[in-house]
Amino acid sequence: MRGRFEPLSSDLEASRRFGHEAIVVRAAGGREPAGWAHAYEERLAGGSINGRLYVVGGVPQGFVSWTPGGAFGASVDLLSADQDHSGTSVYAEILELVQREVGPVAFVSGPLPGLTGEEEEHLLRPLGFRRYSRSEMVLDAAASLGAPVPVAGETLRPVGPADTPELADLHRRAYRYRFDRFLFLEVQDERDDALRGVNDILGGRWGEFSATGSWGCERGSHLVGAVLSVQSPAGTLIADVMVDPAAQGHGIGHRLLTTVVRALRGGGERHIYLNVTEGNERAIRLYRRLGFVRSLGPTKDWYSARLIPVGPHDGS
Repeated sequence: MRGRFEPLSSDLEASRRFGHEAIVVRAAGGREPAGWAHAYEERLAGGSINGRLYVVGGVPQGFVSWTPGGAFGASVDLLSADQDHSGTSVYAEILELVQREVGPVAFVSGPLPGLTGEEEEHLLRPLGFRRYSRSEMVLDAAASLGAPVPVAGETLRPVGPADTPELADLHRRAYRYRFDRFLFLEVQDERDDALRGVNDILGGRWGEFSATGSWGCERGSHLVGAVLSVQSPAGTLIADVMVDPAAQGHGIGHRLLTTVVRALRGGGERHIYLNVTEGNERAIRLYRRLGFVRSLGPTKDWYSARLIPVGPHDGS
């Protein structure tokens, strides 16, 4: 018997249980992210989650939530099926129903409860999905960073809202052919999307903008690199590290991050962290040299190679 979608509100207890299960399975090392689960339950109770229960014969057997409206398709954020009915065919039917309701699916978060890694491969690869992973890295408290060595013709200076047009143009150049651009893409026009991405950071979408942790590298009168940070409950999140491709390979990222870390530590910050896509080897090498170590991840997620034109290993 084929199932159908019903609103999450039709059975809030089942919606809570399936969502909680998906969150726990996604947690690194099997640890339950209590804060995330609590936030999910608050949003569920408030009716602000885009999602559906998967019901067969009147009995809830699965659940899915998604973020709609991406430029290339929706992102499936949480997906779970009853352990007694969690074969690949059930997940395939849930994904089919999602696509009927919201259109193409560009990303699927994993792992999926009840499936082995091999079973996930058998489910998602024929649908055109490929794996990608992201990790959180935190700066080792014992890491020692010297002062950045000055470079002739180069100025390091704080950046902020007054620099929005230049930061947006730099963002566009830095991410134009990068997988990370598509992870957060909401507007297909690259200039408009770059401006949106910068405004999200400066405007507080991901946490209060940190003026102390946001610096740019200027050559002549043009920004060729920048680091933007925000304040989160955990500490300072380095939200964006961008260097003009034409200026890469000359240590700009290293000098900027060294400056940012020294400024943040000078202001009393002790927890400094960032997120990175596995496969971006240039960035990972840089972060490790500075003393960042993996603290969470890697995740086990999927992207549609049929919809996303750049893979996580391209251009590293």
